[in-house]
Amino acid sequence: MNADSIITSAFSGLHQTDNIEQVSEILDRFGLRWSVSKQPLFLPDGEETPYLAVVRDDNKQVFTTCKAGYTPYQNSELAELLVRISEKTGYDIHSGGIFNGGGKVYIQLSTGNEIADLGKNRTKVKGYVTGINGHDGTTSLKWGSVNFTICCENTFAAARGSLQNTARHTNSIHDRVETSIREIVSVTKVEQTIFDTFIKLSEIPATKDNIKAIVKSVTGVDVDTPRSKAEDIYSTYAVNRSGEMLQSIGSEMAVKGETLWGLFSGVTHYTSHVMPTPKRENARLESKYVGNGANIDNDVYESIVKMARI
Repeated sequence: MNADSIITSAFSGLHQTDNIEQVSEILDRFGLRWSVSKQPLFLPDGEETPYLAVVRDDNKQVFTTCKAGYTPYQNSELAELLVRISEKTGYDIHSGGIFNGGGKVYIQLSTGNEIADLGKNRTKVKGYVTGINGHDGTTSLKWGSVNFTICCENTFAAARGSLQNTARHTNSIHDRVETSIREIVSVTKVEQTIFDTFIKLSEIPATKDNIKAIVKSVTGVDVDTPRSKAEDIYSTYAVNRSGEMLQSIGSEMAVKGETLWGLFSGVTHYTSHVMPTPKRENARLESKYVGNGANIDNDVYESIVKMARI
């Protein structure tokens, strides 16, 4: 493949071309210089089906199947989206990469905002804007604020604002992106709201009932049930998960304080470091951004905010 065809392929889906140099640097830096395409699927007898395969063009990996209305959103377009957000906000490109062989890709900006000295152990929380796109049919294009807790490498995508912008892979995807870029100032407001909530949670004591309620909401296990009876009522898997979550909560509250912030940090510690995930590269981070870990974090966050009556 010659240089012209490589460049054409890398930027085949790019609708805005004002930032080609920056986009190119991002694609190279994070291993995203490849595109996806829709390829027809045929029956064994050669008859064409109404379905298409979403294929990674450089290594021919098939991510999923789709119909004609599906519109791929290329890595170059995701990079362009984050570059344009960066231009409007002044945020710097921070990180990027792939999940599951490229089935999902992400690029992250650092907002430069942070909370220092949060809670008993003076935790530092930093703000980021993250864009995630799924080529495997498991997630739409998403972008918004996430927060990263330095002390134990927990990522948290808050349900009430983070990754709040979404666009399905249809013909209108680019119009949806354009509209949201014009409204990107809302990201900074969302982030400040999340940070304010963290501060309030760090000042509110957590009760034993709060802890029991959170563990039960995630695992389904009533931790007051005697072990001998619990094994008859619940699966071994559920009992083990409840015990692991309690350990994470206990260890985090010991260093961050016996507060709702400590309780929430215990849950994010569990989803970040303990909860079982598939045995593949970046599986835990994938879970935290768009999988079961993210769902648990988001649901628990909402529950704890209600407990705090914020």
